[in-house]
Amino acid sequence: MKTIFSLSATALLLAVPAIAQPAATPAPAAAPGAPAAVAPQQAPAILIYDDGTSDNIYVVAATKTAVRFKSTPQAIDTEDLNLSSVQALYLLEPKVYRDAMELYQARKYAEAKDLFAQAKMLYKPTAALDNNYSTLGAFYELECLRRLGDLENLSKALEGFRKDGLTREHHLRQLEVYVFWDAVRQKSWERLVALGEARLQEKLPSYQRAQIAYCVAQAYEALKQPSKALNAYNTAMVADIGATEEIADKSALAVMRIHQASPEVQLAIKLWKTEDENKNTTGYLHLQEAASVAGLYELTLGGGKKLPNEFVPLLKFKPEITKPEPQKPSDEKPKEAAPKDK
Repeated sequence: MKTIFSLSATALLLAVPAIAQPAATPAPAAAPGAPAAVAPQQAPAILIYDDGTSDNIYVVAATKTAVRFKSTPQAIDTEDLNLSSVQALYLLEPKVYRDAMELYQARKYAEAKDLFAQAKMLYKPTAALDNNYSTLGAFYELECLRRLGDLENLSKALEGFRKDGLTREHHLRQLEVYVFWDAVRQKSWERLVALGEARLQEKLPSYQRAQIAYCVAQAYEALKQPSKALNAYNTAMVADIGATEEIADKSALAVMRIHQASPEVQLAIKLWKTEDENKNTTGYLHLQEAASVAGLYELTLGGGKKLPNEFVPLLKFKPEITKPEPQKPSDEKPKEAAPKDK
C-alpha cells in the first residue's frame, strides 16, 4: 500500500491511504443540527487508482473503509467505493478552511474561529476519514478559543471533540496540553504545579513548552510564590522566541507586574540616582530586569501594542548601555616597508 501526502507543493492535499479491509457501504450522513448556512456539503476529492489513473469525485458520506460519492457536483446518482480497491483518496482543501487558516496565521483568532466552526459542520460527512477537514476545523476552533483565552468555551468544545481523524503528532500532543489549560480554568493550582513541572522536564516543542510554563507561572503567582512565578513566566516568554505572541505578551506583563509590586523594587525606585542607591541589591537588579522587559515589550513582545500606562515609568530605569569610546587617530606615521632584496 502506498501513502501519498500531496500532489504538489501548493495544492495542500491530504492523503487517506487505502485500507485493505472488507468492503463496507456507508450510510448516508445525517444532517447535523446546524443552521442552513452550514449544512453539510459534498467534499471534493481525488481518487488515485492502482494503475496511476485518477478521477475527481465529490464525497457525500464516508466510513473508515468506504466512501459514497458523486462523479460531479450536480449528479443525482451516487456510487459506493471500498477504499481497499484504490491506491489513495485525497481530500482537497476547501475554501472555507483555507480562508480560516489565513485569518489564523494573521492572528485574527475570533474571525478564524467562526470559519473553522463552519468547516467542521460543512464537511462532517467525511469525519471518519483521516486528516479530514471537519476534524481539522474542529481542532483549530479549539486552538482559536485557547489563544483568545476563552477557557470556558474551550472546555465545552473539548467535550464534543473527537480526535479520531487526527494523525499528525503535533496535533495529538496539543490535545494533551489542554489538560494544563483546564487546570488553569479550574484554578487547580497545586495539581497544575505538580503536572507542569514534571512535563517541563521532558523534551517538548518550543510552543508547547511556552504554554505549559505560562500555565505553571499562573499557578505559582496564585500560590504567592513570586520568585518561581517569575522563572516560569520568563521561560514562557522566551521558550519559542516570542513566536506564541499572546503568551509572550501576557508573560511580559506579568513579569513587570510582579516586579513592580515587590517592596524591594519599590525601594530601588525610591533610591534611584541617590547617594543611598545600591546597585548590588536584589531590588535594583529586578528593577533593571523589569525595565528591560518594558523596553522589549515596546519593540517585540507586545506584538505592536502600546506599553500599558502603569508600566511606562519603568522605561526610565532601563540599563544604561556604555558605548565604547572612539579611538583617537595615532600621530605616528606608518613605517615604510623594508626594500626587498633583488
